[in-house]
Amino acid sequence: MATRPAEGEKAPAARRAGRPPGPTAQGEASRAQLIDAAAAVFARLGYDRARMSDIVQASGLSKGAVYFYFDSKESLAVAVLASRQEQWITGVAEILDAAQPGLPRLRALLPAMLTLLRQDPDAWVISRLSQTLAEDDATREVAAASTRRWIDLVAEVISSADPPEETDPKDLARVVVGAFDGVKALIAIVGEDAASVQEELARAGALLERMLIATISR
Repeated sequence: MATRPAEGEKAPAARRAGRPPGPTAQGEASRAQLIDAAAAVFARLGYDRARMSDIVQASGLSKGAVYFYFDSKESLAVAVLASRQEQWITGVAEILDAAQPGLPRLRALLPAMLTLLRQDPDAWVISRLSQTLAEDDATREVAAASTRRWIDLVAEVISSADPPEETDPKDLARVVVGAFDGVKALIAIVGEDAASVQEELARAGALLERMLIATISR
């Protein structure tokens, strides 16, 4: 029989069943580990070919643990896109902050993007997942919002370079982002190995930079 608390004492709080309230450090670490594994699998196999079993194996977590955090490949893809996009935008912004506003910052833009691609090959997954998720009505807005963030960052850099009045920074940013993603996709198809892909990307990035500077400076 439960003992009633003495007068003036508070009854102990009832213990809740189920998950502990709020995220735990271990839980956050496991979730991040799972997202990293999924990013690598999506980058290697593509979204359509990747299976949850591939992600479970790559993560080193149990199947139950994986489904505890994400109930489908789609929900995991959304998390990967959000995580990698945040890392990408933060990384580019940090590099650009070290450059002076105006043309110096604009000249630093494409090298910053190429540097991040060299440091994290899984960054390729951003444009691929964005395109895939945009094809589904349920996830289209997630992909669109992610892409708009990236376009806004590039447009801000272009604006700081004082483009001609007839040049809309956001329109030019869309062209730059689209061209960069298109070049990445093309080189991924025709590149012979990882080294040649990086070399071709560097050449294409330098050419795209010259075209961008010429547009701004004319």
